[in-house]
Amino acid sequence: MKNKMTELKIAYFDQLGRKELDQAVQHFVLKHPNVDVKLLATSHDGAFAKLNEDEADIAINDLRDENLNFDETELTQAGVMAILPKGMYPNGIQMIEKDELNDMTCFIVAKPEEEVSELHLFKDLYQIGSQFIASNSVEEAALLVASRSGYFILNENTARLINTTDLQPLFLLDHGQLIKQKIMAFYKSNSALSSEFIKLLQQEY
Repeated sequence: MKNKMTELKIAYFDQLGRKELDQAVQHFVLKHPNVDVKLLATSHDGAFAKLNEDEADIAINDLRDENLNFDETELTQAGVMAILPKGMYPNGIQMIEKDELNDMTCFIVAKPEEEVSELHLFKDLYQIGSQFIASNSVEEAALLVASRSGYFILNENTARLINTTDLQPLFLLDHGQLIKQKIMAFYKSNSALSSEFIKLLQQEY
């Protein structure tokens, strides 16, 4: 008789990327072949909604200023990067003050239902002073920036995954301090399987 499969459902904010998640899943299923790990890509708000509605055991999301009733474990703090048109700044430059970009358009990568949440992050939490225009995807934002129409923002982990041939990623500073995005694992009850997965994921970051 076959062993019954156990499910571990993980909702994740798709703008954080999934490279580390995929690697953690590979290690996890080698140790637990009877656990079916499901990765559910969603928005920032959607990840919390799935956790709240018991459609996910763990939510991988960035920490903002929500008043949440979930337990949490920090996975990493990733530097926030402005993705600019190539050649805007000399090659040796690696960082830029956010206020230097105030006269440029900032593209928010967000579907219509995600715009309010992402605008809150950039405008209120990061205090970016640019005008904002929504873009449907990272690919669309990258094309707009390559044509010198503005810039967009990603964390350093996600920025490594995009083709930067026509782009110039620079770390974003706020009065000399690197702006960081806290990436967390959120959960309602920390089962042994959830706890083990979160530890594996921490190691991947």
